[in-house]
Order: sequence, then C-alpha cells, then structure tokens
Amino acid sequence: MEVVVNNTTVEFSGLLNEESSVDLIKQGLEQAIKNSAAKKEVNLDFSKVKRANSCGILAWYKILENFDCSFIYVNAPRWLVEQFNISDFLSEKTTVSSIYANFYCPSNDTHEVLLLNIGKEIPILDNYDEFNLVLKNKEGFDLEIDFEPSEYFYFISSNPKRFKKEAA
Repeated sequence: MEVVVNNTTVEFSGLLNEESSVDLIKQGLEQAIKNSAAKKEVNLDFSKVKRANSCGILAWYKILENFDCSFIYVNAPRWLVEQFNISDFLSEKTTVSSIYANFYCPSNDTHEVLLLNIGKEIPILDNYDEFNLVLKNKEGFDLEIDFEPSEYFYFISSNPKRFKKEAA
C-alpha cells in the first residue's frame, strides 16, 4: 500500500491487506495530524485502494484506535462503504463525508460510478426505504440507482446524529 500525505489528507493506494506496512500508514497519519495542528482532524482518502481483505481491515481498525483525533473518510469506494455498514466499524472519532455509488443509465445501457456528498446529494435520513436519487450523466440522460439505498446508506440511518452534526 502506498501512503501520500497532502496537508491534512492521507491518500492511500494499492491494496489493504496483510502485506500493507502498518508503520508506513502510522507515519502518514502522524504527519497529517501534525499538519492539522490544534484542529486534530484528518481526512482519509481510500479512492485509489482497489480492495481490502479481512487482515487489512482488522489492521486498519487497530491502527485508528491508537490516535486521539477525528477522522473523516472522503471519496470512499464501494468496498469501504460496505465496511461502514458493519456494526461498530465507524467509531465515535470517525465520520464519512463522501462516497462513491453505482448508477445505471437505461438510455445508453451504461454504468457509472459517481461521488456523492453526505448532507448534499445524500440527505441525512433515519430511513432510506423510499429514497430515490435522480441524477443525470454527462450526456443529460437520467441515471438510476444501481444499489439498494436502505442497505448502502445503512451506516447513515443507523446513526443519523453523527452525520447531522457534520452537516451543520
């Protein structure tokens, strides 16, 4: 796994697995925390991480326990959103700002992955059973949600107070 620190954002790329360097990840987080000064808030960007296995997820979870600051996931890919929906993955010191989601365009039979901001494109709701999001692609065609909103956004509806605080 590669780690790049861009001010208070830590950008990860590659694979998150048992071969990922825990020390390299910790160094990147420490540098971003230092850069954030008194605010002690770090953005975590996993958009270039192709996938993670259970060993990598467990190691990541344990790494975050060692830091006393707030972490904000930005540009979270689908595999990470699936982790958010597992009970207790998001701790009191973590939240999510933006995620990627899959969409389908019936007009030209294509699939697209779009970045959605929580509190903007994704309203903060207690329940997403009836939720629908109408977006258009670059050609102006309507896109349809290609996921189950109540399942994909469960991490929001299971703790809306966390996200309402962030959106304020």
